[in-house]
Amino acid sequence: MEILLTLAVINLSASLLLGFAVKRDFARSGHVSMPVAVWSGVAMHGHALITYTAAWLDRGSLPLNTSLHAPVWYGGLGLIMVGLAIIVLGRKAYASFKRVYGLSEDKLIENGIYRYSRNPQYFGYWMSFVGASLMGRSLWALVLAMIFALFIDLYIRWVEEPHLRRIFGANYKNYCERVSRYFGRHRA
Repeated sequence: MEILLTLAVINLSASLLLGFAVKRDFARSGHVSMPVAVWSGVAMHGHALITYTAAWLDRGSLPLNTSLHAPVWYGGLGLIMVGLAIIVLGRKAYASFKRVYGLSEDKLIENGIYRYSRNPQYFGYWMSFVGASLMGRSLWALVLAMIFALFIDLYIRWVEEPHLRRIFGANYKNYCERVSRYFGRHRA
């Protein structure tokens, strides 16, 4: 478990540097470079792998009444399935590998699931991480899911949203007025 937590710290540190690299690429060219896109994919999927592995290796560390084990396990499975479905719907709306990884900023995506959330894919990943932590009843996986949520929220506010405001101007402002950052009640 110590090796896994060390990998989590390394991945988080690399992800912080990634935020600076994305911001730099956006400022220079309006999109991310291929190396930064690859780094982004490795960081995101690395965090997923670390979180799912922690949920397995650390299973049972989240203190729960025994009578709740089955409902929590099935609830976690449901969160994973819904989270993964949201990710797929987000990628379908993007309709392009280049758009998913920020290699192309040619269009503001407002269709499909993006009518209900400005960041459904991040939200879907987070749901799947929470689901995995519940299925494994893992405190460490839950902590990793919360760290992901905090990091992604800061990344969205500091890197992505300023870039989208700069690129799409009034269209993005209007979109933000209509659609919530995640899901639920709208907040700009």
